[in-house]
Amino acid sequence: MDEFRIIEELKQLIHQLVPVERLKFEFGQGQAPVNSNFADAIINVNFENIYFKLIVEVSVHDSLPILIKKISRLKSFCVKNNMVPVVLARYLSIERQEVCKREGVCFIDLSGNVYLKFKSFYIERVGFHNKFPEKRSGRNPFSDKASLILRVMLDDVEHHWGIREMADKTGLNPGYVSRMAEELVKRKYIARAKSKLRIRSPEGILDDWTSVYNIRKNKTFRYFCMTTSASDIIDNLSKIQIPNEIEYSLSVQAGASIVSPYSVFKEVHVYVDSQKEIEYFKKHLNLNSADQGANFIIMLPYYKNSVFFGKQNVNNLCVVSDLQLYLDLYEYPIRGREQAEHLFDKRLRNLLTKEDNL
Repeated sequence: MDEFRIIEELKQLIHQLVPVERLKFEFGQGQAPVNSNFADAIINVNFENIYFKLIVEVSVHDSLPILIKKISRLKSFCVKNNMVPVVLARYLSIERQEVCKREGVCFIDLSGNVYLKFKSFYIERVGFHNKFPEKRSGRNPFSDKASLILRVMLDDVEHHWGIREMADKTGLNPGYVSRMAEELVKRKYIARAKSKLRIRSPEGILDDWTSVYNIRKNKTFRYFCMTTSASDIIDNLSKIQIPNEIEYSLSVQAGASIVSPYSVFKEVHVYVDSQKEIEYFKKHLNLNSADQGANFIIMLPYYKNSVFFGKQNVNNLCVVSDLQLYLDLYEYPIRGREQAEHLFDKRLRNLLTKEDNL
């Protein structure tokens, strides 16, 4: 869906998105030439003798860094012309909504989220889920193998990486790394500096990543372990001295409880590499298959090449990296978002928040 189609859809849905009596919208002529200061649409608003003009910038497939640049340009134009800046999209994540608010920019998305503010006029309707999920065009930097590049760079945000150096670190083909680097530069996730690559928007990357990541893509096996609590299962795991050849890592709430405890939980999630590990845990924990009441969830990862990257050994147990923990927790239905935010504040913030000085 391009800018024109999004605007046309807005014209059809505007009164459903903003269901306020005596509120009138009149669409004017907008312009969107390349490098222009004009936005994509102009909307005249009339509400009980309050008149103002919305200048709309459409966001389509924008990474967070690109969206922020659009917001800056939009604000600059509206301040000079005494107009109200608005970002329009099919869907804006909670993080993007917060960016808009922080920058003093209104927003409307076709999924139902609306924030409009002008003098005494104020409307805020949020909490609607994305009605337009889709695969992004171009090379996907968040695919299994490609994500290794971002994982490596996010692990050391100050480092400048050469293509061959990155290939050696990730085990990827240099040609593949070079092609992915072009996509990452295009999305403004990284920048080139004297033939080297450097991360430039860690938080923006994480926001975009969580918007496309889905823990449900993992193949899961649900079991019941005869214990009084999930904490007891973790204690039992630490006592059985799991051999090095068993490839596994705890994740979700169980993993978070080891590195940054916060939420109470009832299920233990663990990634394994193959059927061999499944049989190992079934034997040593006396697991029984359970469609209902399961408390031990084994996951065969769809991130087969990258899920174990940066895994941690804590208290004699393997836990996925903080980054993978955050991804798994973010949309996990049982207090996952709370735990993810706690993990970010306590462990990821210092890693990801930095000045973009490129």
